[in-house]
Amino acid sequence: MSSGRGLNGKAGRCYPFFAEFKECLKSEAVETLPDGTKQMKNNCWLIREDYFECLHSKKEWAMVARVNAEEKRQAELSAASGGSS
Repeated sequence: MSSGRGLNGKAGRCYPFFAEFKECLKSEAVETLPDGTKQMKNNCWLIREDYFECLHSKKEWAMVARVNAEEKRQAELSAASGGSS
């Protein structure tokens, strides 16, 4: 993945997200706040989330499952009410 090349020799579909995440990590630094707690200066979590969504599509599949469940629920309601819409 870090080469940026996909199966066809072109840029991989998630490489732009990986490159952005990598650049964010380069600039990431920890700062100590006055109360002694540590905090990241540059928060890369949102960029990481985009990269992981591109790789695994978990949010997309969860949404598809919710849509399918709702369609099934509505079909069952329709069948229970006699099939008239």
